[in-house]
Amino acid sequence: MAVVEHARIHGEVAKGFEPVRAAFLENFTRRDELGAACCVYRHGEKVVDLWGGIRNKATGEPWEEDTMVLVHSATKGLAAMTLALAFSRGWLDYEERVCTYWPEFAQAGKDRITVRHLLAHQAGLHAFDEPVDRGVIADLDRLAGVMARQKPAWDPGTRQAYHGISLGFYQNELLRRLDPQHRTLGRFFHNEIAKPLKLEFYIRLPETIPNSRLAKLEQPA
Repeated sequence: MAVVEHARIHGEVAKGFEPVRAAFLENFTRRDELGAACCVYRHGEKVVDLWGGIRNKATGEPWEEDTMVLVHSATKGLAAMTLALAFSRGWLDYEERVCTYWPEFAQAGKDRITVRHLLAHQAGLHAFDEPVDRGVIADLDRLAGVMARQKPAWDPGTRQAYHGISLGFYQNELLRRLDPQHRTLGRFFHNEIAKPLKLEFYIRLPETIPNSRLAKLEQPA
């Protein structure tokens, strides 16, 4: 592995992956990158592991090897793993109606929505008609009521639109109903996937992670 020697970036790349290092550096020299990390595995071997810049624009604190960052919708793939694991354990059927597992969900014309419709962004539940703030999100039973009352925006299965914000909330409630321990999606992911694999990835960051580990988001100009 070739060690990166630069004032702002650190890490290493395998032979043949030097262009990745060059592109990573170019983000800083030409695109005003503040801080970032990039790690790539190929056939089970780590071939790129780079990080650099700063994690906090206001303080200038550097981006370290173990700096953590919000990954936004990339979480959806990992959330889908929790439902796939539930499926493998026989807890659900993708072709079954959601209301089979969550009876209250059948309200407002949602009685024919299948698990597959929901997970494939075909359920017409990409937004909430009722106000949903941090207080509602923190009260899972209250949030479940809002979702149960929500009316689909179209006939389920006839259209597809990205459920960018809402899908995780529906997945969480569905998993709470399926799991014999009634764990949240985040707790289930941690116990059954992340912890056994020794992954530092959280769906809801625990209070034990200090702010000094976190990259502060900056809005683009």
